[in-house]
Amino acid sequence: MSATMEKPDPLAPFIRLAPSIYSVEPRIQPKDDEKTPSIIILPFWMNAPPRAAVKYVVKYAELVPSARIIFLLTNTGDFYSSRASHVLRLKPVVDILVACQDHNAETSESGNDSSVYIHLFSNGGVFATAQLLQAYKIATGKPLRVSSMVIDSAPGKPTPSLAIKAFSYGLPQTIVLRQLSYALLSTMIWSTYLTRKSLGLMWRLFWTRPDKNHDTVVYGDDPLAYTRKTILDPEFIVARTQQERIKSCYIYSDADELVPWKDVEEHAALASTSTHANRVVELEKFTGTPHVGHMRADPERYWEIVTRYLL
Repeated sequence: MSATMEKPDPLAPFIRLAPSIYSVEPRIQPKDDEKTPSIIILPFWMNAPPRAAVKYVVKYAELVPSARIIFLLTNTGDFYSSRASHVLRLKPVVDILVACQDHNAETSESGNDSSVYIHLFSNGGVFATAQLLQAYKIATGKPLRVSSMVIDSAPGKPTPSLAIKAFSYGLPQTIVLRQLSYALLSTMIWSTYLTRKSLGLMWRLFWTRPDKNHDTVVYGDDPLAYTRKTILDPEFIVARTQQERIKSCYIYSDADELVPWKDVEEHAALASTSTHANRVVELEKFTGTPHVGHMRADPERYWEIVTRYLL
């Protein structure tokens, strides 16, 4: 075999819906009494290597062959894209979700016909999920109905140092290029952070307005801070019916250097409050595992957790 021969593209077997968005069609028809989700959405961590992401996709296809799987890859540039560009890119996904969900039905005889399950990874996955929820609300005027959410290694709080560390994973490996890119990245993140802080202070001094959850929405809010709220906001995401609650599981680690465990538990506590009472929250804390490395460290435990939330 030639040393220069290119490796096969791990994304080639999948249907490309939009830039960095792919799908797997159902392999079998669901049974009448099947309660597994009809759509599985996997928003991966920022700059996730396709080969690593595909491992999760393949396992989900094995676990729920009757489901359509949609997975989203996120890169550094996505964090600086406009809302309009996100809405345009996500339109194929929104169209699928609209076709799946019957907004006039209060209940469903089969859990398979309108059930959406989300497994997001890291802050990149939080960001992508929030953009999807917002795009769906813009298109339909209604929140997305979801049965379960698995939140893997997220969400963390926005700090410049952790942001630089996270974004640096996607930088070139050549030493000179990496050093130059790192310097530019650090300058950009710190300048953006300080600008937002300054604008936010001015906004608080001259005008604030309460949102429906009685928090203060300020001009210049960090996108990650806003998306942390969005994935809990009943304006954007609700349970399948008024009688149900969204099953939510946080998978995290005491050794995660990018998303501290205290940030995850704080968000989980917020999800459990009366404001977000449509959720049943569970914490699954791993010991010594790195960021988004829990599946590799203990696949048996990891997939046992996932399987519980698929039913």
